[in-house]
Amino acid sequence: MAGDADNDAKTEAPTSKRLQEARDKGQTANSREVPTALILLSALTLFIFQGPGLWEALRGKMAFFLSGQIHDDLTEAGVIALLRDVLTLVLGDMGPFFAVFIVAGIAASIIQHGWMFTLQPLAPNFSKVNPFSGLKRLFSMQSVVELFKSIMKMSLVSIAVYLGIKDSSLQVLTLTNSDVPTVLAVLMNDSLAILWRVTLAFLILAFIDFSYQKFNYIKGLRMTKQEIKDELRQTEGDPMLKGRIRQVQREMAQRRMMQEVPKADVVITNPTHYAVALRYTPGEMLAPKVVAKGVDAVASRIRTIAGENKVPLVENPPLARTLFKDVDLDQTIPPDLFKAVAQVLAYVFSLRGKRNRVG
Repeated sequence: MAGDADNDAKTEAPTSKRLQEARDKGQTANSREVPTALILLSALTLFIFQGPGLWEALRGKMAFFLSGQIHDDLTEAGVIALLRDVLTLVLGDMGPFFAVFIVAGIAASIIQHGWMFTLQPLAPNFSKVNPFSGLKRLFSMQSVVELFKSIMKMSLVSIAVYLGIKDSSLQVLTLTNSDVPTVLAVLMNDSLAILWRVTLAFLILAFIDFSYQKFNYIKGLRMTKQEIKDELRQTEGDPMLKGRIRQVQREMAQRRMMQEVPKADVVITNPTHYAVALRYTPGEMLAPKVVAKGVDAVASRIRTIAGENKVPLVENPPLARTLFKDVDLDQTIPPDLFKAVAQVLAYVFSLRGKRNRVG
């Protein structure tokens, strides 16, 4: 019951990290029907294109050996030599078939889960030899699925073979007076027809089984919401801690910004919501630069510091809003704002000059 409750809680799709960990352990969606279907398809293709030539080659070699022209010595050494020569000649013709079957098996593995090499599945796992675990697997849903799949496989193959025999039975009955080569040719064509039907049945079964195995594999790796949170905490750090770090960084950046306000030449205000501090040193700067900016509480703090340090405050709501939205901190103003800012700075510098003359 506890296991069922855990499975019910696992409602989230597995993360890429969870999938990679399973892959590293050799756990992938794998259907045993896919290799069988591909090998049958390869065999069918080879027999269609190479079958007649292979049959002629094998028949010629068998006739040659059975003619008694070689190895007529039936001693132990003669029989061993005869078997060696037979295997050499037969494998010479069958070698390409065996090679294609091996390639088909490897291709089936790559098609299902890509190239993968791991020794993890070979590691000792004592739960697999536990009799209680074995009984649990024996009466599990997976066993029911495998039983259903076996019945489905037998049914499909039986239907394919039956249809093939049914189609060829009438033709076989007409071969009673035919010579051996004709009979063999007909039987070979009928065998290819049966093999085609069996291959088609296995291709259908392989597609269904792989789709189920993929679904079941993803379902088995599903995670709870807490597992996802724990994984994020492990990979990216505690969200609360990261939020606190970002807050501290913002506060430090704001303190550095406030230290630049006393050095500003002017603070342009909204007058209450926005405040943007500008500094311009003729001969050193190509254009005025934004050294501090803020909205609401930050803007109020900028105005306060500016007042304490006798930095002029100039009310210009449109310009203040534009500077706040369009110009980043420590960036010079764009050319389209030169005229408006120049008018403000000219006013401020004129006031500064008057104060200096008065002083």
